[in-house]
Amino acid sequence: MAHRSRTPCRSTEPRAPRALRVRAGLARVRAPGVVLLAAAALAASVDACDSSAPFPFDLFDPGLGGGTAAAGGTAGAGGAVDPELGGPCSVDAQCDDGVACTFDRCDHDFDRCRFAPDDSQCQNGGYCDGVERCALGLGCQLGEPVTCTQGNACIIASCVEAEALCLFATRDVDGDGDADAHCQGGHDCNDADPSVNGGAPEICGNAIDDDCNGTVDDPSCVAPAHDVCADPIVLAASGGYPFTSVAASLDYAASCALATPAARDIVAAVVLPPGPPVDLELTARVGGAANVAVSVFSECAPGAELACSGSFPALPSGHLAKVRVRQVGDPVLEVALPVYVWTDIGATGTLELQILPPVPAPTNETCGTALPITPGVPVVASLVGVAKDLASACTSQTGELVYAFDLAASADVDVYAVSLDGDGQPALSLRGPGCALPEDEIGCQLATGAHVHRTALPPGSYFVAVGASAPTDVSVTVELAPPGVPPADETCAGAPALPPNQTLAVVLADHQDDLATGCIAGAVDAAYALELAVPSDVLLVGRRAQGDVAAVALLEPPCAGLADVVACGTGNSSPVRAARRNLPAGSYRAVAESLLGEDMQLTALVRPAVPPTIVPFADDCSDALVIPAEGGFFQGTTANAHDDFSAGCDQAGSGAPDQFLKLVLPAPKRVVLDMMGSGYATLIDVRQGPTCPGTEVPNACAVGYDANRSYLDLDLAAGTYYLQVDGYTSQSGPWFLDVRVVDP
Repeated sequence: MAHRSRTPCRSTEPRAPRALRVRAGLARVRAPGVVLLAAAALAASVDACDSSAPFPFDLFDPGLGGGTAAAGGTAGAGGAVDPELGGPCSVDAQCDDGVACTFDRCDHDFDRCRFAPDDSQCQNGGYCDGVERCALGLGCQLGEPVTCTQGNACIIASCVEAEALCLFATRDVDGDGDADAHCQGGHDCNDADPSVNGGAPEICGNAIDDDCNGTVDDPSCVAPAHDVCADPIVLAASGGYPFTSVAASLDYAASCALATPAARDIVAAVVLPPGPPVDLELTARVGGAANVAVSVFSECAPGAELACSGSFPALPSGHLAKVRVRQVGDPVLEVALPVYVWTDIGATGTLELQILPPVPAPTNETCGTALPITPGVPVVASLVGVAKDLASACTSQTGELVYAFDLAASADVDVYAVSLDGDGQPALSLRGPGCALPEDEIGCQLATGAHVHRTALPPGSYFVAVGASAPTDVSVTVELAPPGVPPADETCAGAPALPPNQTLAVVLADHQDDLATGCIAGAVDAAYALELAVPSDVLLVGRRAQGDVAAVALLEPPCAGLADVVACGTGNSSPVRAARRNLPAGSYRAVAESLLGEDMQLTALVRPAVPPTIVPFADDCSDALVIPAEGGFFQGTTANAHDDFSAGCDQAGSGAPDQFLKLVLPAPKRVVLDMMGSGYATLIDVRQGPTCPGTEVPNACAVGYDANRSYLDLDLAAGTYYLQVDGYTSQSGPWFLDVRVVDP
């Protein structure tokens, strides 16, 4: 049969991709602000051609519109450009734009690759540097730094990274606690001098209006007391002596003296009658935010310093400084030793003196001078005035003392340490034969009751270094037991399976710290195998005991070091979480860590990886975005939304803009809502329908004012629910919401 030539119809309208033509009349929104015209309109432009010359093939042009995602996207109907579309494909494996933060897949509506930016993949865990963004063709980009300034000269704003929030304070340049008198509520008449403010005492004879009441040296003025060596506080016996530095000035210098603009000092004198030599221990304590230092001199003259201590955090609050002077006194003459106490602001406190029998200074400050410690026999480590020589993952503020023991045969080893005076937390370090190098550390812990455990330690020589968070005396004990068998979940090798989407009880008795996660130094840990058959979104959730510090981490085998850590999460609240989206298929290890070795609960919420869903509107009930029954990952911003509803857990009631999502559960489910990574103090409130906004579900409103943001773990009955994404105390901004729906 003769072949008849055909002349192609050349329409003035671009041809639609095949999927749009065969779904005539269906318009699709493919990305925020990008709308593809209905296929019916496109089909009309084709039908206007000469029907006597039809094409022999379906009208599909893989090169239509040209371009790729990296080059600016692919043109859609009507000339609109969808920047996420790339080249042709038939399976997901054919799509890879080389940008780690995009979710790459084959979009079968177009038979083209789609590269969806996923901002959650770019978050660096910081708050003050803003929410990082994923840019097509470029990858992760820096976020817009958080701007806390409100434009009011009397309001000083600061971004606090550790708290993941903005702090606002009335202008107080000198930091004395009283705002500038020019600002509302302030009484400070000289905001450049921290010793002058509305709450300061009036000091006699200095010709200054110290208390800002408009009168200089009024009748209630306070005269300096014990400010110089001619007027010391006399310390004649062991005990506590109150002092105040409020009216004092700065008169003396020492190696540890505080050097702040408002620093001042007072003087005491230890008076010893004739007699044999004694040791003296002096501890200066102050409360609140004040810092303190103390020094003992042989005489009230420069260069006569005997001992000096700077400021250390005290338990449970305040600060302390502690010195020990050895072998002082005279068998014939009375001895008076000057004691200087510095504070960085005017403060009241207590100076404690202990007169003790003389004891030689410790000689075991290094690995080379370590003293033997007998298993089962406690020793006392006096951590006052010792030097810092060893590096440890559990940082000590004091120096350390070192002890040594030998194992003739394999044994379980437990090392315990407790402060005898409660002034500091012990820092234990169990070290191998080399001792001195950082890599010689086998395990460590900094805690009120520090404990380091090792199962079946091989024969050899070992060392124990003990420091503390503040000068203190520490009782140290080494205990040995026959070698035990490590629990199955002790290491990554042979770790038992962690069932996805189920909560597992983690028993940490007889466990040790042997996995380098970088989450918590000195925490005991347990490892579980997590197998992913397909690329997955993983959310690890760990619940801890009250008062404990815990973490969860995701690692790649063999868990040999920090390079194997995929994600790590810790925090001040429970539960602790760690997440990784679009994690490649493979074998992983989920790790639970507890500083105190308390039992935990661990859950690995796992689902096949899903692209992020942008929530562009959803400003009220009328356009609430519908969540698929299996959940998903959502990203939006309340910055341009309106304040429609209040929430029961919001301290300020209504006032923050909100967005709404809708979830319909055909059966009872466990629903986990996680807003980790959001850029502001979030609030998530769950309401039950059947009509929006519904009624607040009891105990289903969560504020995320810490870095981990809002989190809820709910058992919900079948029904219709509305999720209100809101802000705490009127805050707003970009947010992420991970919705996990699993069987209860």
